[in-house]
Amino acid sequence: MMKLPSINRETANDVWNSMRHHEEYDPSKISLEYIGSDDWSCFSDVEIQEMLESLDRIKMRYKGGNIKFKGGDIDSDVVEPVHRALSEHATAFQLSQIEFWMWLSNVAVNGGLWNFLYWRFSGSDQLVNWGITTPKNLKEVYFYRAWLRGHRMYDPSLDDPYHYAKLGSGDVWRSHILRQEFGSDREFVKAFLDTIYNESGKDVIGTDDLRAQLIPEIREWTSSASFSHLSYEENKELLAYLWEKARAEALAKIDKG
Repeated sequence: MMKLPSINRETANDVWNSMRHHEEYDPSKISLEYIGSDDWSCFSDVEIQEMLESLDRIKMRYKGGNIKFKGGDIDSDVVEPVHRALSEHATAFQLSQIEFWMWLSNVAVNGGLWNFLYWRFSGSDQLVNWGITTPKNLKEVYFYRAWLRGHRMYDPSLDDPYHYAKLGSGDVWRSHILRQEFGSDREFVKAFLDTIYNESGKDVIGTDDLRAQLIPEIREWTSSASFSHLSYEENKELLAYLWEKARAEALAKIDKG
């Protein structure tokens, strides 16, 4: 393992503004703290150079396309290079510290990852994507979300160990998995993804129906029961039942209306 560089929110904000306004800043003058044992070597740009090259290839792959329309595909493509690069060198505890993500998203590789985020969000100024927020909003930080998808769902027993980590749109992961308590249960998440997507990764349940029908049924279930003791097959059966129940209730409302 390696100790991770980190910066505070004020420094991250200053760097972000410099990058946004094309102003130069001197990385050597940025004060760094480190997360990890003092006798570990220091994590640096060298360890994420390959990750940056992978992100640059992703940008080229979607060059000229509608970034907003393709955002979910981009977010899935980002998962593997981010997870591989970071999990090889740091513990999950280290990677739960938001100050590292502030450094990674703004300072690392001379702002290379900052530029990727600026491209991904089409010039947005939502600083949370760059990690400039409070620790309680860690799951809203873009690269942390990418790493967390890999951390939770990496499965070496599959032909593609990242199959489930990459399956699904960024919005589904953000709203309906990472923000939810049941999103921590791997077997449930696998069953959930296989319920709402087909083998080709296409929607089986549309976004509106997912938000208005299935998710409320899942929340109602979890208010008095748990998924933690269920196998993948049992979760899949339960989700099929909840979906049928949600559809029947929606049709009943239409009939009454």
